[in-house]
Amino acid sequence: MQQPVTPSFDTWTSLFLLVSSFGFFLSVILSIRKNNRSNNLPIILLVLGFSCILLYYVLIWTNYKYTYRYLYFFDTTWYLTFGPLLYSYITRFYNNIFRIKWYHFVPAIACFIINAYYFVQSNGFQNLTEHKDESLYYFFRVVNLPWLAALSFIIYLITIKDFISFHKTNKRSQYEVLRDKWSTFLLCFFFVFALSYISYYVLVRFSFFSIHWDYAISFSMSLAIYAIGYTVYKEPSIFNGELLSNLFLKESSLQEFTEATKEEFYSKLLSYISVNKPYLDNNLRLVQLADKVGFSSHTLSKIINEKANKNFNQFINEYRLQEAEKLLLEDSSISIKTIYFDVGFNNKATFNTAFKNKFNCTPSEYKKKYLAIQDR
Repeated sequence: MQQPVTPSFDTWTSLFLLVSSFGFFLSVILSIRKNNRSNNLPIILLVLGFSCILLYYVLIWTNYKYTYRYLYFFDTTWYLTFGPLLYSYITRFYNNIFRIKWYHFVPAIACFIINAYYFVQSNGFQNLTEHKDESLYYFFRVVNLPWLAALSFIIYLITIKDFISFHKTNKRSQYEVLRDKWSTFLLCFFFVFALSYISYYVLVRFSFFSIHWDYAISFSMSLAIYAIGYTVYKEPSIFNGELLSNLFLKESSLQEFTEATKEEFYSKLLSYISVNKPYLDNNLRLVQLADKVGFSSHTLSKIINEKANKNFNQFINEYRLQEAEKLLLEDSSISIKTIYFDVGFNNKATFNTAFKNKFNCTPSEYKKKYLAIQDR
């Protein structure tokens, strides 16, 4: 048996090893971030899957696959998950509780099971010829054909495009416009990835194709996948109105909004605050709330100034004081310290000052007045 070429790295393979490592690092960072971790899970898996595939390609290019033959990452299985994962991710822009059906992942699951079976039976795919007469081996060959993954990419490109088009209406709010732009932005990245993948299996049939073409195509695929992952890392809160406003809206664009649009943005802000009560977070900052509701910090500050006639701290403290008043009236035994911390204030002095400015008395005095009224 002819011995394989001695394993070695060159500039390209070293670069791709670095890119793969970056992908693993990015998937870990996205995983440990609590902010929208569950919503970002499809993209985390997509980046992780491609990083595994790229590492496996590096093993092939450097001939280390002969040394580490058990480091096989079932690349076709990962490819078959990419379309459903992106579809699952994009649908959540339109309905945060919507989940795609399990059968979207059936081809990938079936591919994984068949590959895992032959991986074990053939000693890491080393002795496949011994199984070529088996009936199941035919399915093993079929599920690993590159055209199956290519067909999956095409199907989901069409499906996602139709999904975005279906949700477009003639009368669209600013949020719907931004949502569609961001979804299309992601779809374009995925199109570059799919085109690169398909072009490889077309061009490899021609005599001019070389390993450098392989590198270039893999680089295009890497760029597309990691652009998606990195953008999600930079702007994690983009679901159901939490959009990439900083990407699609300029900082100065608030002056260009109509009064109706400003009112819509303000209503969106009030609705979010009413439902989620972000003011209870003692460490809430303008940039954090802006990230939650999908505005830039500049836009959110201007909306609060124009519509509430308050600055950010005054606006948030108003909600905290309302919550504090409710707690004082509901439970006379609760301590002032517990109240001010539970409603979002970090220290008693700030709480007392804000409370006195609103109610013309300290929290303790307010509590005594209320108790006195109850005793009458």
